[in-house]
Amino acid sequence: MKLVKLLGLGFLLVVSVSLTSCGGSRKGGSEGDGLSKMTLKKSSPIKSQNTEMAMALEREAVLDRVKCIYNIIHQECTYMGGSVDSDLLDRTFCSKRWNQLLLAVRAKEYKTNTLFFEVNRWTMAYNLDLINFDEFEVADIFIGPNHQKTAIVNFTVYDMDSYTPARLELVYEDGQWKIDNFYHLKYMLNLRQCMYRYLNNDMLYLI
Repeated sequence: MKLVKLLGLGFLLVVSVSLTSCGGSRKGGSEGDGLSKMTLKKSSPIKSQNTEMAMALEREAVLDRVKCIYNIIHQECTYMGGSVDSDLLDRTFCSKRWNQLLLAVRAKEYKTNTLFFEVNRWTMAYNLDLINFDEFEVADIFIGPNHQKTAIVNFTVYDMDSYTPARLELVYEDGQWKIDNFYHLKYMLNLRQCMYRYLNNDMLYLI
């Protein structure tokens, strides 16, 4: 009987040690999962930082592009006495969609002997001799699949005795940022929308 009891106690001891070992293994597995989670957590900020850096670089590219365009306009206004060939600027710096819409507006102006653009869309002002562009800011930017990119830039037009807040919508097209729409924020005008209204005989287009 004593021998049986001793054997029984030995068996329980072995089972107990085995369970403890399994528990240790499970604990080790848990630590392995934790390490895996830590690795994932470490990789996420790196990806996020790369995305943020790409966005920051793209914002800088948009800002440089718009400033360059308006520096040219400012020089034209200064050295050409306010004579700016707006349609040439459109063909050079605007999107295909905008230029197609502009052609339709010009055709209707010619056909109906009416004038759509009463205020220069590039300068947002009547007096072009003393004009300045400042406070450029990228308000929003979007980068999607297949190189789809859009941006919004706000800026201010300073005239001799007044100022006009303005906005541009831009699209990335043929490897360049192109202007796709103009906003005159003092009068809350969306110029592309106004052009559509003009083409559809809606008298609310008047600016």
